[in-house]
Amino acid sequence: MSEGWVVRAAETFWRQVGGTLPYPRDLSYVVDRFFPLAVVSLPALSTHRIEQWFARRDIPYRFARYDRSLHGCIVAVRGQGVLFVNADDDVCERRFTVAHETAHFLLDYLEPRQRALQLFGPSILPVLDGERSPTIEERIHAVLADVSFGVFVDLMVRNPHGDIDQPVTVQSEDHADRLALELLVPAEEALASIPDDVVAPLEKVRCLVSYLVDRYGLPRRVAQMYAAVLLRTQVSGSMAQWLGL
Repeated sequence: MSEGWVVRAAETFWRQVGGTLPYPRDLSYVVDRFFPLAVVSLPALSTHRIEQWFARRDIPYRFARYDRSLHGCIVAVRGQGVLFVNADDDVCERRFTVAHETAHFLLDYLEPRQRALQLFGPSILPVLDGERSPTIEERIHAVLADVSFGVFVDLMVRNPHGDIDQPVTVQSEDHADRLALELLVPAEEALASIPDDVVAPLEKVRCLVSYLVDRYGLPRRVAQMYAAVLLRTQVSGSMAQWLGL
């Protein structure tokens, strides 16, 4: 089962959208209609391609790093964001990328921004929008409230094999994955999809992975990770090793 904060965040999302989507869920159809977030699909997505996209629109934005191949990326400022997704990825991968980056936008950008507005009032907007530097007092409060100022960026970096190259222990990545998966396939529904006559833990894992891929459209590597998390309490010893837990 998912933790309470994940379920509440997903419920808030669907309430704002006005209802859930059929499976397999593609959030790109709703995020740019109900949230200040534009979805842009670019082939051979990389930090350099995104810089070129901004340059064509006379926006002088540069990443503070060397060129990297990407699955997806969020760039947000002044309460709005652009979600870039790699058009060359398969449809399952693109759906997960959009959900993952949308989760980052909500959890790591919009929510902290709302906390800052509640903490300081409208006077903090020029700081949030990068128009002035925060005062010492604002910096102290911002640290306590886990609010960052200026442009927000999140990258889903591709390694040479095309997999996601992210530090899996980073809390923000874990939270984004958990919300993304709850939006795409609620944990309760995923577990309910396992037939009652499947009782062996290993068979449950295999069955759930199959359902997550075939019925709900998750990338296989994501489905394997999600199934392992959902069935963690039923996995022991050598099976946990087999699952990479």
